[in-house]
Amino acid sequence: MSIRLIIDYFNIDKQDALIVSNNKKAVNINRKKIDTHLEQKIDTLLRVRLNTPALFRHFSDYEGLNRVLLTQKLLPREILKNLSKKKLPDWLSNELIVRLKILDNKQFLEPLEASATIQFEKYLLKNCNNDLLSNDIEVFFSALSKQTPTFLHILTIDAVQDCFKTHLILGLSLNNEVADLLIKALLTENSMDSFLSNLTYQQHLLSLRCFIDDYQLNLTLPAKNLSDLLLNALPTFPFVEKEASSLPDKFIEALQLFERKILNEEVQSKNLCPILVDWPSLLTELSELIEENKALMSDELLLKLSQFNSQESQSLLKNLQNRCQKYPLLEANASVDETLHWSEDYFDYCRTLFLNKELPDEVINLSFSEWLIHQSVRVARSPNNWRYCATQIEAYLKEAYIVVVIMIDALSALNKDIILAELAELNHLNLQQDDLFAPLPTLTEVGKMAVLTGLETDKQQGKTQTEILQNCYQRYLVRDNSLKVVKSWKDSSERLDENTQLVVLFENRLDERLHDCVSFSKHRDDIKPIIKQINRSIEKWRKDAAQFNKDIAFFITADHGMTVTSEYYQGKALGEIKERVFKKVASNPNHPDFEVMKGYAIPKKRLRLSKEALLTHGGLTPEEVMIPFIRLTSNTPQLIKTPLSIILTSINCIKLPDEIWQVECCLSSNIDVKNIQLTLTSPFKGKETIDSLRAGKSQRVQLKFSAHPQQEGAVELPLHLSYDRNDGGHEENEKLLNIEFPPILLEKNTDTENFEGMF
Repeated sequence: MSIRLIIDYFNIDKQDALIVSNNKKAVNINRKKIDTHLEQKIDTLLRVRLNTPALFRHFSDYEGLNRVLLTQKLLPREILKNLSKKKLPDWLSNELIVRLKILDNKQFLEPLEASATIQFEKYLLKNCNNDLLSNDIEVFFSALSKQTPTFLHILTIDAVQDCFKTHLILGLSLNNEVADLLIKALLTENSMDSFLSNLTYQQHLLSLRCFIDDYQLNLTLPAKNLSDLLLNALPTFPFVEKEASSLPDKFIEALQLFERKILNEEVQSKNLCPILVDWPSLLTELSELIEENKALMSDELLLKLSQFNSQESQSLLKNLQNRCQKYPLLEANASVDETLHWSEDYFDYCRTLFLNKELPDEVINLSFSEWLIHQSVRVARSPNNWRYCATQIEAYLKEAYIVVVIMIDALSALNKDIILAELAELNHLNLQQDDLFAPLPTLTEVGKMAVLTGLETDKQQGKTQTEILQNCYQRYLVRDNSLKVVKSWKDSSERLDENTQLVVLFENRLDERLHDCVSFSKHRDDIKPIIKQINRSIEKWRKDAAQFNKDIAFFITADHGMTVTSEYYQGKALGEIKERVFKKVASNPNHPDFEVMKGYAIPKKRLRLSKEALLTHGGLTPEEVMIPFIRLTSNTPQLIKTPLSIILTSINCIKLPDEIWQVECCLSSNIDVKNIQLTLTSPFKGKETIDSLRAGKSQRVQLKFSAHPQQEGAVELPLHLSYDRNDGGHEENEKLLNIEFPPILLEKNTDTENFEGMF
């Protein structure tokens, strides 16, 4: 038998061992065990772990005896160095390795990426949270907010601090002074919660201080403890009232002082907005002041309130809208369906104003513009996205229809009423209509072929319109003359033949006349003869299809709409002028009236960039972004029916073991269907199969799925629905189920799990 003394002053030994307590009785008992073990002839090793110098002195006399192996002293630095095969930074002490639990983290035990010391600091920050090295400042602060006091401790290490500062400067584009101020502010606090709370408090305090200085209000404020330079360089964080201490009272005092200046006609009411925060007490005071002084009301105030989310702000907004008897603003968190319903009524409202040579309040279309900017992801996933046109073209081509697409440049959904009135004369075709969101920016060069192909400009293949269409739908255009591209201003007498499968009619005359129109009514007058000619072509092509005994589908749509402008933009040019946008914008100009997208600066208001053009396009108003999609078919095919429907029995998700979620839905069908498959698409994973469902019957389904990353709150669940009809047909549909995830108590991912293991 043999023994080995293990000196483990840092308690890192994880192997089986005889652990000696630090008292005389335990020492005597364990010495007897060691003696007995040495006397036995069994070939096993007894490891004796000693975690203090005093204990080692009680057993040091065993060193050098027969069958007593060389004493092993465990040092975290030596262990980590041997495992990682790299030179460790001098600042990484044995104590710090233990505190960070680096030896328990498998990723740290793997060989480091490079021998340079700086790599270790960067690696350490990434394992705290990978997003600490993100170049997006909001993502960075989200990761920073999750750090523990241990992170603040390692930030005191010069080498780690230098690495962190380098990322602040190079990754987040903060200047050297701001980076130093941020690190100093972090190290002043004891926790990340106290840092963020103080930062947010100081940001709102600075905002109030600037407001007071601008309007010379007599109000004393608390002292600031962070530099204005730092506060202005960072994104503004939301601040709930219960955490704001006495600050809301100061905002209320400033509001009251500002209201007196409005009474004295020293300031304009629209300048009130910067002081507004979504705090119940502040909004209550505002409501009471408006009751006494209606001069506080402004369009800017309504728009500001529409961007808040609290119940108090929305209640006040609706109350003020009713009091003003104005068209309601689009709510900032409205769904796509709610937005579509809102826009239909909006078109009726502003059509009357335009015909009377009046304009709606700017704040109304601004509420839509702001919604569109902040809900772009939701719009992109909506069935009313501009890509819907291309999916319908392909769906009807797949069913062997002759498809005729009539692309009317600059046809707004605002003027859809004229089109529908003219199409009512066509008695032999079934009509359906929708509104779609146009590609942005609303320019012909961006939208026309995108709507026709469902592809962004840089993904289209071909030099000409004909080549692009041929490449996009080549699987259905098997003969040379299967595709016909017709330009109405050149030749409107084109006839169909036996091989015709796809016809695209480009109607550009409306857009060409748009910029010379002196009024909205003149623009509408221009539409009528164009649609009458289109009607004649539709009837002619319908008869051609009937002659060949083929079904035919007509799609009438547009690349963008139009805007009745209100004023000429006289500010600094932000780039090359193209219609109503600035093109090739080098960087974000941070102009409040423009939104930068894909290198274009797009106006949110009814601004025009040309003095002459009263009607033009290129912006973000509803009448410019919403385009019609009208479908006329000689026969209502199975593909546009949805015999199988799916609804949720409850929107709430249930958490199951092994990171699985479950939601219950109900399937019902008006025909016999079989081989039903419900497949979730990214970022969700799950699949359910039902053998068959009888007509008029319904069936509850427990839909189980995983979600990576973990979700919370109201989320759209994308679902691919596939099934066979008993008549031999096969159908596939995309559905969006609106479900509710519970709040995440502690977000779990690879980074956080590794980081938690360190502490």
